[in-house]
Amino acid sequence: MGLDRIIGAKGGSAARTPVEAPDTLRSISYFQIEDALSEGEIVGLVNGLQSVKLDGTPVANADGTLNFTGVSVQFRSGTQDQSYVPGYGSVKNEIAISTELKSITPWVRSVDNIELSAVSLTLQVDALQKSDSSNGDINGYLISFAIDISTDGGAYDTVVNGAFNGKASGPYQRTIRVDLPPAVTGWNVRVRRLTPNANSATVADTTRIVSMTEIIDTKLRYPNTAYIAISGDASQFSNIPARSYVCWGRLIRVPTNYDPQTRAYSGIWDGSFKIAWTNNPAWIVYDMIVQDRFGLGDLVDASLLGKWELYRIAQYCDQLVPDGKGGQEPRFTCTVYLQSRADAFRLMGDLASVFSGVTYWMGGAITTIADMPQDPVYTYNATNVIDSRFTYQSSARKTRFSTALVTYNDPTNSYKQVPEYVQDAAAIARYGVQQTEFVAFGCTSQGQAHRRGLWAITTSQYETDSVVFSVGLDGLRAAPGQIIRVQDPARAGFRQGGRISAATVTKVTVDRSPGEVAVGDTLTIHLPTGTAETRTISLIDGRDLHVSQAFTEAPVSQSVWTVESSTLANQTFRILNVSEDSSQGAISFTISAVQHNASKFAHIDNGAVIQIPPISKLPTGVQPPPTNVRVSSHQVVEQGIANNVMTIEWDAATSAASYKVEWQKDNGQWIQAGTVSTTSIDVVGIYTGTYVARVTAFNNGNTPSLTAFSAATPVLGKTGAPPRLASLTTSSLIFGIGINWAFPEGVTDTQRTEIWASTNAVRPDAEGTISYHMGDFAYPTTATELHGLSAGVSLFFWGRMVDKAGNVGPWYPEAGAVNGQSSSDASDILQYLTGQITKSQLGSELLATIASVDDLQSFISPPPEWASDVAYPLGGFVSHDGHLWTALVAVAAGGAEPGTDGTVWRDVGNITQTAAGLALQMSQVNLTVETLDGVVQSTAEKTDSVYAQVNPPSIGNLPGAAGDPSQIPWAGYYVQTLARVSGDLALGQRIETTQASIAAVSAAVTTETQARVDGDQAIAQQVTTVQATAGAAQASAQLAIQSAANVDGRVSAAIIGKVGVTSGGQYYQAGFAVGIDNSGGTVQSQFLVTADTFAILPTTAGGTAVAPFVIQGGQTFISQALIGTGWITNAMIGNSIQSTAVDSTGNPLWSLDKTSGLVMRGSGSGYRTERDGAGARLFDAAGTLRFRWGAW
Repeated sequence: MGLDRIIGAKGGSAARTPVEAPDTLRSISYFQIEDALSEGEIVGLVNGLQSVKLDGTPVANADGTLNFTGVSVQFRSGTQDQSYVPGYGSVKNEIAISTELKSITPWVRSVDNIELSAVSLTLQVDALQKSDSSNGDINGYLISFAIDISTDGGAYDTVVNGAFNGKASGPYQRTIRVDLPPAVTGWNVRVRRLTPNANSATVADTTRIVSMTEIIDTKLRYPNTAYIAISGDASQFSNIPARSYVCWGRLIRVPTNYDPQTRAYSGIWDGSFKIAWTNNPAWIVYDMIVQDRFGLGDLVDASLLGKWELYRIAQYCDQLVPDGKGGQEPRFTCTVYLQSRADAFRLMGDLASVFSGVTYWMGGAITTIADMPQDPVYTYNATNVIDSRFTYQSSARKTRFSTALVTYNDPTNSYKQVPEYVQDAAAIARYGVQQTEFVAFGCTSQGQAHRRGLWAITTSQYETDSVVFSVGLDGLRAAPGQIIRVQDPARAGFRQGGRISAATVTKVTVDRSPGEVAVGDTLTIHLPTGTAETRTISLIDGRDLHVSQAFTEAPVSQSVWTVESSTLANQTFRILNVSEDSSQGAISFTISAVQHNASKFAHIDNGAVIQIPPISKLPTGVQPPPTNVRVSSHQVVEQGIANNVMTIEWDAATSAASYKVEWQKDNGQWIQAGTVSTTSIDVVGIYTGTYVARVTAFNNGNTPSLTAFSAATPVLGKTGAPPRLASLTTSSLIFGIGINWAFPEGVTDTQRTEIWASTNAVRPDAEGTISYHMGDFAYPTTATELHGLSAGVSLFFWGRMVDKAGNVGPWYPEAGAVNGQSSSDASDILQYLTGQITKSQLGSELLATIASVDDLQSFISPPPEWASDVAYPLGGFVSHDGHLWTALVAVAAGGAEPGTDGTVWRDVGNITQTAAGLALQMSQVNLTVETLDGVVQSTAEKTDSVYAQVNPPSIGNLPGAAGDPSQIPWAGYYVQTLARVSGDLALGQRIETTQASIAAVSAAVTTETQARVDGDQAIAQQVTTVQATAGAAQASAQLAIQSAANVDGRVSAAIIGKVGVTSGGQYYQAGFAVGIDNSGGTVQSQFLVTADTFAILPTTAGGTAVAPFVIQGGQTFISQALIGTGWITNAMIGNSIQSTAVDSTGNPLWSLDKTSGLVMRGSGSGYRTERDGAGARLFDAAGTLRFRWGAW
């Protein structure tokens, strides 16, 4: 066996340690930022560098030490002439990129802002090093890159060839500026990595594009913009630091007597302003509206803003109230930073909400109101409200909040939004947790946020009612936001207000004594100046109320008054809306208001107890019923007649104001005896029977009690029912029936008469009746009329009496019925209808005479030739040098010649005139805008005309015409167009006339078109008239088309055609009119014709036409007629009448012939009867005479 050989050797030298080269690339970055703070001039930083925060950390501490090194801050307040900040020679906008740059994919960015001067690119390597795989050494590395620019879409040009060359164990950045050449559309910036990516674990070569900055090279001072320029060492931040600043804001307009620092107002304000800083929200609202750079100043003049009310609101905002932390603070302040455009109405609402107010437009001005303490401006009661009606509505339970979560900006927490929780323990106990959440706009105070929440809770809890009522013009005394008194007797339980009948400074005579008044109560009246004054009542003498202190002036008659006491106060409301209402034809105004409790303000600010004034004395709870209801009877002799009287009595109920009393006899119907405020009532004229009475009590709130009953009590009285009426008759009326009745003797205890009617004779108490109760008529009424019927309507009537005890008499007539018919007399009806038609608007226009057409020569006859020694008025016409001229001003004698001065004369036409005749053409335009009685009127008027005439010596075929101006032949055309707008009137009108005349013979055609709109109605009409005249004879025709509509709903439309002639000195006219309107409350249409002969002709072509219907001389002729139902007063039959039904042989069942007499036939038996003046004959079916009587 062999042995293994063991071989060994001695060890050599130790292994080599890898070497890392030191970093040769280190980056230092600086940031440089300009932040715009505000438009306009501001005060600036509150506390220097302590008010500048970078990433939430102040630059400086309170002791002056700095939290950052190398930070520089410069401030510009925003004045017009402020200087630029040195070292900030360009405007830069940095855009974060943060993308890796790879050799296979260039990075490209489009730049389209052609105002740029350059861009700068920040490139970064995360680390730059390479590890030697042979020995482990770490050394530097080289990465080459290039930057290219393409201008306006052209080819790329390389503008930078660069490289990262060295070693960096951490991130290294390099910023490279690239100037941009001029461009039209922009540039493309491209960055290429020239060194391929190593993609090896031994090489760190990741390259990134961190950002690109757009640069505009200029020295900008940004006038009217407040800004801060800040720079520093970027190595202290991981990114561009977030900045925040605590500043005093804009300098705005404040009253000259106001010190914003102390919030004091000195002396009386004269209405002028100064510029200062303030956070009073009222003056912020004012400045925002009048500011013309970013507010509403370019649209709204300062004179349209109610600054005096804002002054009052501003003082209320500045008042000091507890801040909830043991100190005091202003009631309302506003600290808000507006950074974007917003709707003006919404922004004004947000700003006004800071002081619980609103801003609205009224009466041509912007009005601002706030929910703050103020006195009522006017009183409304039952006498100055339409229908004395107040309508109330209460808020829903879900809107009565018990907690509030109010968000505000907390200055101790970098002005971040934080919630403030507010609660009302009593409200939570009553309603549970019902929370409202909202943001307190511009609020940076915890105390103010708490008060805002308490305001929301208190308002929802104690101002729950709203009221709506209507007034006339005399009641329009208050505007939205103002406080009013309301004295509603229906809610108060007493009438504590009304109108003044007469007054002196110490005594007021009221229209009616207050329901409850005592010495020491207060009387409030309104003086002629519109102000309200309240005085203590010292003496009451009927309707005369004396006061302890004289009014400043005597109240006037018909002004309103109201009385208040410690136990009954007026309601107070804040007006929300006032709207006009013309739906009922008369102008009225509807006022909506919400309940107002003045004690809530002290509760919100200081925690005072809410005071709820007593506004009603109406009892609450259940109304107790009366007790001990009893019935008795006795007799009363009056004028020698004994009447049986039943007395119903009861004991009074607590809080009862009235009692409703009813009774029944022998278990019959309950009869109402009346409503009284006493504890008894008499029923006169009772009948013997057993009676039961019942009584219900009502309090001032009209709450009923349970009904109390009496025991059934036998009572002696009259026996039997009332007698029957003495008579009942009817009379025929046009479209109606008159009913008359008479009473028998000795029925003075009659209460009423019942009249019943039916279309058949079945009495109301009979089976199968269809009668109806026409009405009850109080004794001693003896007649009534039933209208609205058709002609010839037949009805049946009955009547009966009911006495005061409720006993019902028998029917009249005892059997059957009384028949009545509306008139079927055609002559009476036609006479009535004719009167109604002629009184109508359509009928009167149809019957009106056609007016003659005005002579055209009065409009376009040739004017005189201009003469230098004649004066001409404004608008005067002359002819000169073949032209027509009108004077633009009054021209004195010796004034400018037409054609020499365009400010004096205007050329309006041409004229050619010789001894033989003349021809002219005129066209004139007048445009005016003027103010008449304070109303702007705009008018545009245009007139065009042509005219020609032949002078008398040149007339060819008119004997005797030479030298006679009345024989001048002439013809003309004239058209006038007018457009006018004035106030609430808009009018468009066109009048066109064509006319010709030779001696006494003339012809004319005129058309007038008009469209007119005013504040209440619109009217459109067109009237065309044609007229021919020869001496005293004249013929005219006219067609008028018109329509109208009124804002109250009335509408009408009509077409009226008329023709008329004058012959032998007498005028004759015919025409038609068709119209429709609703002026009577219902839509009515009419078709009227005025003519001696009215006919309807067939449409047969050729041959002889026979009219089937003609009205001639008041008679109607009809060739054939099918009449459903007819009423004929008198009928004359010229030949025969017969039935439409026939027997089996085709003969009519009956016929009446003027020669053969009356024949009647059976429909199935074949028998017939013939009758004439000599007798009658009966024939069987075979024609055999079976019976005969008469003479033969």
